[in-house]
Amino acid sequence: MEVSEWLSILSLLIALVSICVAVYATRQARKLQANQWSRSELELRRDVLRRILGYRYRLTDGLTGTDGEPFVALNEASVVFAGFPEVIRALKQMHGELGQAGRFYPNFAALIRAMAVAAEISTEDLKDDFIDYPFKPLSARS
Repeated sequence: MEVSEWLSILSLLIALVSICVAVYATRQARKLQANQWSRSELELRRDVLRRILGYRYRLTDGLTGTDGEPFVALNEASVVFAGFPEVIRALKQMHGELGQAGRFYPNFAALIRAMAVAAEISTEDLKDDFIDYPFKPLSARS
């Protein structure tokens, strides 16, 4: 074999290795982007859940309607949790039974549990009565 043939074979091998490296790098970059996107979605779901729970005292009898924050977050939940049928089902049930005596707290607890599963947060140590009975100002307590 002549030197030019060896150079051609070497060039071909270098080109093949370069292609393999480029394909591998592209796959890794796409995987990292997908992981970043799923982390962002998870953070968004947790943020909505945090705001609903953080302002849940505004949903109690003494303070209902005085602040829109929990209702804003509940309305956002239909978009943020759109890919989770259990959450959507719980939202629809809560919305449909809103204002009915004795239905808010069971529906609220079911919604929070469904959202927690979707947000990958464990609530197994929380009882429904703790979810339903938020910390609230003394002036709002009965």
